[in-house]
Amino acid sequence: MTQSAPHARRVLRLSFQGLGFVVGLLLLGWCVRAALSAENREQLAKLRDADPGQIGVLFALSAATLAINGLIFWATLRPVRKLRALDVLATNALCTFLAYLPFKLGAVTRVAIHNRRDRVPLLTIGAWFGAMLVVMLAAYVPATGASLWRRGVDAAWWITGLGGAAMLAALAVAGARPLAGERGVARLHRALGGARMPLLAALARSERFAQLHAGAAMLASPKAVAACTLLRLVDVGALAARFVVAGAIVGIAFGWEEAVLVASAYYLIGVVSPFGVLGAREAGTVWMAGALALGATSGQSADAVARSLTVLTLFITGAESVVLLAGAAAGTAWLRPDRLLRRPDQLTAGSAGRAEDETVTKNQA
Repeated sequence: MTQSAPHARRVLRLSFQGLGFVVGLLLLGWCVRAALSAENREQLAKLRDADPGQIGVLFALSAATLAINGLIFWATLRPVRKLRALDVLATNALCTFLAYLPFKLGAVTRVAIHNRRDRVPLLTIGAWFGAMLVVMLAAYVPATGASLWRRGVDAAWWITGLGGAAMLAALAVAGARPLAGERGVARLHRALGGARMPLLAALARSERFAQLHAGAAMLASPKAVAACTLLRLVDVGALAARFVVAGAIVGIAFGWEEAVLVASAYYLIGVVSPFGVLGAREAGTVWMAGALALGATSGQSADAVARSLTVLTLFITGAESVVLLAGAAAGTAWLRPDRLLRRPDQLTAGSAGRAEDETVTKNQA
């Protein structure tokens, strides 16, 4: 009975993931059906007659956002562990493509590669992802908030978007610095000892805590946080530009503030979706556009924009999938997946040398 319970939970989780993936495919099918409807014939005709230069820009923007996200992974971990940038970019290209599939296959593959190939401890990987989430929120919250508030790109939008991101990033560094390094650990020990929590104090001295504590060092690095925040803002711009360019192709006059909202929804839905990105992103983006009545500033009805947006999001997804497929193929060739099938102690010295261990930055408090 005891042994069957974990098996039953695994079966339930797999069934839940499979069902979610099927729902995502059904949503994708709904988007395709809506895109091919009679109301969108004009947009489809414009898509067939699209300027090759605009198509090329759309592909270039998709490639740019793929590279930017890979660099964000690399820069976030750098205060704690130095990995080769090309290795991280290749891993990101492969795992971003696998994110189309259910079971969080992209995230699982990313963890496996960095743990087995680069020998990054699992808890440090968890702290790494957590630090990236903090920086992502620091960049996205002010930009989306400014777009919702202003409904136009003006001086207040720039002050709120860029100034808010800089302020939140600075707060993240300021909050992490007292906890980082040996001084931060000593502060935690004193606090836990004074609070008479012997169990937590013992855990704070363990190797596992040291691995998890690496997240404080990542966020305590002003250079790393500033670089990642800037890259994330550039990524927001590239994602929004995709919708502006694609909108121009299919005849939707998107303002930049609206493109930021739509692009942010498209990206964030893909990040949080537990069933893979296909279907959920496209349907969720269309729903959000209708809920926020986007298009009102351009003289188009919200319903018309929402209908046309199915064509636009599928167009963007199609261009992105081509870029991701090419990136995944190149990334797989670079990473040599046959090495991942070996145990860590069987890896060659050359492979292990690709990751240079660096002691957690000291004296950052």
